[in-house]
Order: sequence, then C-alpha cells, then structure tokens
Amino acid sequence: MNSDIPFFDFAVALFIGALVGIEREKSAADENSKGIGGLRTFILFAEAGALAAWLSNRVQSHWLFAAGALCVSATVLAGYLVHTRSDQQAHGLTTEIAALVVYLLGGATLYGYQSAAVALGIATSAVLAYKEPLHGLVGKLGKDDLYAGLKLLIATFIVLPVLPDKTVDPWGALNPYKMWWLVILIASLSLIGYLASRWLGTQRGIPL
Repeated sequence: MNSDIPFFDFAVALFIGALVGIEREKSAADENSKGIGGLRTFILFAEAGALAAWLSNRVQSHWLFAAGALCVSATVLAGYLVHTRSDQQAHGLTTEIAALVVYLLGGATLYGYQSAAVALGIATSAVLAYKEPLHGLVGKLGKDDLYAGLKLLIATFIVLPVLPDKTVDPWGALNPYKMWWLVILIASLSLIGYLASRWLGTQRGIPL
C-alpha cells in the first residue's frame, strides 16, 4: 500500500513551500511586519495542495482540488482582513497571492509536473526576494520605454503570427514571416541598446 504513495512528489511539494516560506519569513523580519504566515505556514499550504491533488487523482475528481483551492483562498482572505485591521499601513496582497501560488504548485507536483513546479517555485521566490530591484527598475521606466516595449510585443505576438510563412513573389525570395523576424531582431537590438545606455550610462551602455 505504501508503494502507491508518491513520497518523492510530496517531498518536492514541501520543498517548494519551504523555499517560498523562508523568503516570506525573512522578508517579514526585515520589514518588521506580520503577515499571514512564514516557513511552517507555507509548507502546510504546499502540503495541502499536494494532498488535494493526490486525493483528486485517487477518487478521479478534480473538484476536490478546486474545493481545496477555495478553502485556501478563504483562509488567506481571512488572514489578510485580520492583518489589515491590526495594521492600517498594510494593504499589499503579495504574501496572500504567494500562498495561493504555493498551494497550486504543490498540487502541480502530484499531477506530474514536478520540474515545472520547482522552476516556478524558484521563480516565485526570486520575484519575492528581488522586490527592491524590481521596483527600482519600474521606477526608471518612462512612458517612451513602455511604448517601445509594447510596440515590440505587438510586432512579435500579434503581427508575426498572422503573416504567411511562404514566399509571395514569383522569384521565391520574399517571405513576409521571415522578413518580419528580421524587423523584430533589429528592433530588439535597438531597444536593448537604448535601455542599456539609459540604465548604465553611455560609457558602459554603448559598448554593451
């Protein structure tokens, strides 16, 4: 009977919860603030997600996992309300959203997506840990930077997919899809050079 229990998958889920929990507990200590939980709480969230996914597979009903997500969401919301009442300055939802993400990642490990769950767990911890650099990066962005980035995204993910990937001239030389890739490449290099010069200065940005 024990052979049917995926102990390794559960261990991976607990690792993800511990990884995010350590970061949240360290962050709360540095900011001298109280959140909905730290290391132990996030491990339990990950364990809850893993157990819900495992039981859902056993009974062949994904509604159980969805019900668990609702329970976690309700718990997180209650914790947020209590936190905001005790601290009027606290209005962020970062820790609460992270708790729900950990639940989902814990479930993903038991649904067979261990590698993706671990990668996303590490990415989640990195996003949480690098709060100040990310906010500093956003602070340096101007409207022109935002517009340039949006234009590049539009060219890549909206215009490019609708272009025909075949030649359209009698000589077989003009392929709109490949030509537009060249446009995207040139625009990307130009944008990277501009951002490097803006953030690092012309002395370091231009050579880079």
